[in-house]
Amino acid sequence: MAKPKSQKGASKVTEASAPLTQENFEKELQALAQKAKEQTLFNRAKDSAGTVFKVITILAVAAAFSAASQLNLSPVYGAIPASIWHEQVVNAACFLGWSGSFWLRRKLRWRLIDLVPVIAFYIPTVQHLLFPFSGTLGATNGPVVTEVLTLVPLLVLSAACAGLLWDEFDIQGVWQFVPGTASFVFFKVASSWSGNYMQRTASRTLLQTRLGYQVQLAALYALLAPSKLLLYAVPALLHTAVFNTHVQSSWATQALNSTLAGQGYKLLARQDSVTGYISVLESVKDHYRVLRCDHSLLGGEWLTHQNGDDIIVNEPIYAIFAMLEAVRLVEVPVSVPDVEAQALVM
Repeated sequence: MAKPKSQKGASKVTEASAPLTQENFEKELQALAQKAKEQTLFNRAKDSAGTVFKVITILAVAAAFSAASQLNLSPVYGAIPASIWHEQVVNAACFLGWSGSFWLRRKLRWRLIDLVPVIAFYIPTVQHLLFPFSGTLGATNGPVVTEVLTLVPLLVLSAACAGLLWDEFDIQGVWQFVPGTASFVFFKVASSWSGNYMQRTASRTLLQTRLGYQVQLAALYALLAPSKLLLYAVPALLHTAVFNTHVQSSWATQALNSTLAGQGYKLLARQDSVTGYISVLESVKDHYRVLRCDHSLLGGEWLTHQNGDDIIVNEPIYAIFAMLEAVRLVEVPVSVPDVEAQALVM
């Protein structure tokens, strides 16, 4: 039995075989006029401006996320180790995303822009799970491994989305390198500016922290590309709100202290600042208190406690360093090079 033709196909056949009458001719002219009206210069300019705005937004949020990722690594690994390979990792991710945009679009079953916010929401969770391995990974490899598993997928997809949007303009000839060059320059400028802005505005609110900025930027990605895939980001949001001890909240601090208690320490206070992540730690066993900024020790003091009949008063913990340096002031008959010098401090 022959399969009947659809009504849509039948209507096309009827229109194609319609006689060239005055009425049909007028309808065709009206359709062409309506199509030409819709494709005016203003509408084309509006569509082009919308595409450029999307590209700028994607690149700006990606650049800000790059700066926030580096800032979030500095309390664990230190500001200098977190910055050693950061630029190289970011440049490689942007290059891979831009050059492999068409391949990614063919291989992935979802729209690339729909995957970006889901990855962004999971970055704080994955970083939280990787930080306990910082001692094993080390200060050199730790930041690289962490950003390869978190920031790189985000930047690859963001660069791919930007490249696909630029391709809609079908730029040919010598001008085809302009979009890529302009996008890379804008990304670098936006990354530098956003990093400085995050440091200047740190600690004003809970959202204006290193982790808070990451959540805000993930939300901007979600507003840019809302989809049903965002449901998969709900577990990451719940983990960040409840279990992530890097959130500067009272319950997160209590959870962190329960872990530090097993190592003989207690966290008294912490705060993001314009200079870095400030924290005050106290040793319950050895009775001293220290002030840290990111991964650096700024100072501290021995606390007042009783040792037998003697009461030990507060004393700076840096006194021992001053004593060690004082040996350099000792004059000896025969000078000894620093590399060969030895001293016993009692």
